Amino acid sequence: MTDRLKGFFSNQKMTDLLALLLGLCLPFAFAPYDLPYLAFPLLSVFLLLILQQSNGRSFWRGWLFGFGQFVVGFSWIYHSVHTFGDAPAALAIAMIILLAAYCALFPALAAYLSQRFFAASQTLFLLAGFPLMWALTEWLRGYLFTGFAWLSLGTSQVETSLANFAPLFGALGVSALMLLLAGLILISVLQPAKARYFLSAAVAVLVIGQLLFFINWSQPVSGPLKVSLPQLSVTQDMKWREEIKWPSLNWYQQQTNEHHDSDIVIWPETAIPDFLYRVKPYWNNIKQQAKQTDTAVVAGVFLRDPKSGRYYNSLISSSGDYYQKRHLVPLGEYMPLRGLFEFLRQYINFPMSNIDSGSDQQPLMKVAGYEVGSSICFEDVFDRDIRASLPAAKFLINASNDAWFKRTAEPFQHHQIARMRAIEAARYLIRSTNTGISAIIGPKGQEIVSSELFVRTTISGEIRAMSGSTAYVFWGNVPLITLAVAWLLWQARREAARNKRDHDKSS
Repeated sequence: MTDRLKGFFSNQKMTDLLALLLGLCLPFAFAPYDLPYLAFPLLSVFLLLILQQSNGRSFWRGWLFGFGQFVVGFSWIYHSVHTFGDAPAALAIAMIILLAAYCALFPALAAYLSQRFFAASQTLFLLAGFPLMWALTEWLRGYLFTGFAWLSLGTSQVETSLANFAPLFGALGVSALMLLLAGLILISVLQPAKARYFLSAAVAVLVIGQLLFFINWSQPVSGPLKVSLPQLSVTQDMKWREEIKWPSLNWYQQQTNEHHDSDIVIWPETAIPDFLYRVKPYWNNIKQQAKQTDTAVVAGVFLRDPKSGRYYNSLISSSGDYYQKRHLVPLGEYMPLRGLFEFLRQYINFPMSNIDSGSDQQPLMKVAGYEVGSSICFEDVFDRDIRASLPAAKFLINASNDAWFKRTAEPFQHHQIARMRAIEAARYLIRSTNTGISAIIGPKGQEIVSSELFVRTTISGEIRAMSGSTAYVFWGNVPLITLAVAWLLWQARREAARNKRDHDKSS
C-alpha cells in the first residue's frame, strides 16, 4: 500500500465516509442495474475498512455501510407512503431513513462480532469470521419483528455461477460465499506472496458453482402445462375506485375466455378488488366457464369470515381451494405495535390495511390437479415461507401487486427475489402481477417469459409439475446458522478462558 493510501486510510473521518459510499453503491449490484460482480470490489474494500479496527469503529462502519445500502435500496418506499398513501413527503423520507437505520444494525452487528471474536487472525477474520457473522445477522434480519429480508446479498447473484449453490445452501449461503470471495480478493492483495493460492481458491469456488448447474434437483412429473397471466395494469390510485371494478373484472373474464386453451390462468393479487361474497355470482360464472374449458383459474381476492368479520388477503381457485396470506406487510396490511404506531393512520392512507393473517397449517391448494406452493406479494421474500410447501408442491405461484412503487427498482428487485426462490426450490415459479413484472420462471431461475411494467397484456408460457427436493429444501438454513452460532460461542469461550488466564497471571 502506498504512503498516500496509508495516509487516506489512517484518516478516520474519510474512511467512515468511504464506508457509507460503498454502501450507497451496493444496490447497483441488484436488479434493475444488474451489476452483480460490482459487489465484490465493494465488499473487499469494506472488509479492509473494518480490518484491525476497534470494536466500536467496526460497528460504526458496518452501520454506515448498511445504511448506505438500504437507504438507496429502499428508496421506492417513498411512492407507497407519499404518492399512494397520501403521507407528507417529509414523513415518507423519515420512514425510509428509519427503516434503513434499523436494517443497518445487522451488518453493523456482523462487523462488531467479527472484530470482537475473530480479529486475532487476519485469515480467520476474512475467510470465516465475517462471512459467517454476516450470514447469521442477515438471517436475524429476516426474523426479528416478523422480518424484512429484502436485499439479501445473495439474491444479487441469480445470473452468476454462485446462484447454483442456492439449491445447497439457499440465498443465505450465497451471501456467505460472496463475503468469502471478497475476503479472498482482499487477502491476496494484503499477502501478495500467497496471492496465487487465494485467487486459485476464488476461481475454484466459481468453477464449482458452474459445475453445480448441471445437477438436476427435480424431475418433471407432467407434460407441458400452458399457463396464461393476464396483467391489467391499473394504477394504484385507480385500483380501488368503484367505477373501475366492473370494467376490470370484465377484462379478466374476457382474457380468461380468450385463453381457454391454457391449462392454468392466474390473476394477480386482489385482481378482484372486493370481498368474494359481494361478487359471488360473477365468480360462479368464472368457475362454470373454467369447468367447461378444463382450465384452472386462480384469482386474488379478499375473503371474509362471516362469524368473526375478519378478512384475509387470499387466492381462490376455480376448484374451490383457497390460500390466505400468512406473512403480512407491516403498516401496509396490519399495524405492528398498534399502541405505538396507531397515530400514523392519520397521516397514511392504506386501503384494506387491517387484515388478519392466515393459518400456518393451511393445506396446499390444488391447481390443474397438482399441489402448489402459494404466496402473496412479499411472502416470496422469505425462504422459510416458500420451503413450508415443499417438497409436496409441484410448482409455485406468487400473486403480487407492485403498482405501489411505480417505475422504481422495487418490481425488478422483487422479480429477482422470486428467481432466487425458484432456484432454491428447483421448481417452476409463476408470478402474476397487476402492473408487472409478471413472469414464468424456470427451476434454475431462468426467465421463460416475462412482461414489461405498466403494459396491459396477457403473457403465456409452459411449465411442468416437478417432484424431488433440493438439499436446501431438506435442511434449510440450519447447517449454516448452527455453524455460525457454534463457532461464535467457541470463540467467545476461548476468549473468556484467555482473559481468565491473563487475570490470574496479573493477580
